[in-house]
Amino acid sequence: MNNNALEQLREETKDDVRLFNCIKELYEQGVPFCELKALIPDIRRTRDQLHMKRMLENNNAVLLSMFTKEMSFLLDAKERRQEEEFKKLDQLIRQQQSYRKSAAEAGPVEKLKKLLEVVIEEYDFLYKTIS
Repeated sequence: MNNNALEQLREETKDDVRLFNCIKELYEQGVPFCELKALIPDIRRTRDQLHMKRMLENNNAVLLSMFTKEMSFLLDAKERRQEEEFKKLDQLIRQQQSYRKSAAEAGPVEKLKKLLEVVIEEYDFLYKTIS
C-alpha cells in the first residue's frame, strides 16, 4: 500500500471510531438501539459524502497546483522561444546592414563618389593655382 492509501485507511478507521463513540454516547443517553440502528446508514452515507468532498477538494488542489506549474512552464518556454526569435531577427537585421554597408563600399555609387572627390580636388587645386 502506498502512503496515501495508508492515510486514507487511517482516516476511515478514525471515522469509524468516532461513529462508534457517537452511537455509544447516544445509547448511554437513553436513545433506543433500534433508533440508532436506523440512523447508522444515514450517518455512514453522510460520512462517505464528507469523505468524497474532502477527496475532491484535495484533488482540486492537486490539479490546480499541477495546472499552475504546467502553465508557468509553458509561459517560460514561450518567453524563451520569443527571446530566441528576437535574437535571430536582430542578428538578421545586423547581417543585412553589414551586407548593405559592404555592398555600398564596393558598389558603383561609391566608386563614382570617389571619382567625383578626385575631380573636385583637382579642380580645387587648379582653381587655387590660377588664382
